[in-house]
Amino acid sequence: MFTWFVIIILFYLGSKDRIYMLVLFGLISVLSFKEFLQFAYIKYDNELVISSFIVNLAFYIGIYFKNFYVLLILFVLICLRYYKRAFIIFAFFITTYLIGSISYIDDLNFIINYLILIELNDVFQYISGNIFGERKITPNISPNKTVEGLIGGIILTTLTATLLKHFANIDFQVKFIPYICLIGFIGDIFISALKRRVHLKDSGNLLLGHGGILDRVDSLIFTAPLILLIFKL
Repeated sequence: MFTWFVIIILFYLGSKDRIYMLVLFGLISVLSFKEFLQFAYIKYDNELVISSFIVNLAFYIGIYFKNFYVLLILFVLICLRYYKRAFIIFAFFITTYLIGSISYIDDLNFIINYLILIELNDVFQYISGNIFGERKITPNISPNKTVEGLIGGIILTTLTATLLKHFANIDFQVKFIPYICLIGFIGDIFISALKRRVHLKDSGNLLLGHGGILDRVDSLIFTAPLILLIFKL
């Protein structure tokens, strides 16, 4: 409950000032990185605490001051000093660059609108799957995921974005919504496959009743760069 309270407060503050949004995504990145390491049975020790904190700090400072050389230099130094195995670099890439790429967007309302849409897609897929689901997509990884649920989620999310664009004047790029839904689904399956590999039901227990941070941002992992691309168009 406390964690959700902090996240809600940061989202509220983030809607007022971009620095708080960067703090929020920095927190999400660090916590996601910690959970990600358990997929390779890597202990989150003091060295990794320091390295993940510094790299994330460099990343978000680089965004705020538009100086990306800060990120590159510190990232190389951290890898040379604290390198353990290639998976750590992969984990940094997933949790810092992919998730954090959305922080390049300086329109806070744009970020929040698309984050809400991504969460709605998860809800619509779940509802459609429960009602119409018959053909399983990945029975050995995520048995509840069905073709009908995926298609239903894409249709309902696209319809919702279209209605909000016309009646609430929210500037959604509707033609990209199906791609966001599909890529979000792939991110969900990707994290589920990693959890299945190490026999975990949830990526963590930070969010009581909702698993870990990765369980909540799995759909954002691969969609964040696409959302950034949409913003830049």
